[in-house]
Amino acid sequence: MTLVLLLSLAAFITSSITAAMGVGGGVVLLALMAQFVPPALLIPLHGAAQLMSNTNRVLVQRKHINWAYIKPFLLGALAGGALITPLALFIPVPVGQLLLGLFILLATWKAAWLKLSGWHPAVSGGVTTGLSLVLGATGPLVMSVMPKTQWERHMVVGTHGMAMTIQHGIKVIAFASLDVSLIAYWPLLLGIGIATIGGNLLGAKLLARVPEQLFKTLLDWMLTALALRLCWQGLSTFSS
Repeated sequence: MTLVLLLSLAAFITSSITAAMGVGGGVVLLALMAQFVPPALLIPLHGAAQLMSNTNRVLVQRKHINWAYIKPFLLGALAGGALITPLALFIPVPVGQLLLGLFILLATWKAAWLKLSGWHPAVSGGVTTGLSLVLGATGPLVMSVMPKTQWERHMVVGTHGMAMTIQHGIKVIAFASLDVSLIAYWPLLLGIGIATIGGNLLGAKLLARVPEQLFKTLLDWMLTALALRLCWQGLSTFSS
């Protein structure tokens, strides 16, 4: 029961962060869950928790979703998930963490080098969904490949939430096909699901009060902090 209450509180706080800033909460929740959940179940369980959190976020921000971007993103995500699922349990994580961190830094501060604006949403969906099966929390990566500079803050948060709902849904199905069972953790998932409803409502109120330019500046620095954390994790594993 203590674990359920602790991680439900964490889910409330982290979903508030994501609902207000569009990104960040999933990575924090993954780090917290890693302290209590067996490694083999960490990414599948985190995926189920994030599926509930992002579904709630989509319900709150449903009027702001850019469906023209999401529809091809979904097709790419299905293809990426199908290709990577058989390899999801075997790809080394540290290399992926380091490369992912460096990619996010480039995408945030030197996007012109990567020509992200030329990425078709289907390509973005395929690449990021494949990586999500290996690394777990790829919210910052999805945010970095979205054309967010062209959208106002509510569209950024709503569309990102829909993209992450798709990814985590595919992840849950993928790990279920690999015989990973989460039934024993249903009390924890129920607690997290309820907590994320409140967290997303609180975050939505905070988002409405953040000026547009301040939102974009805070988002860039949030992505930078998360990218540096990923790089550090990858390098620490190599040196240990």
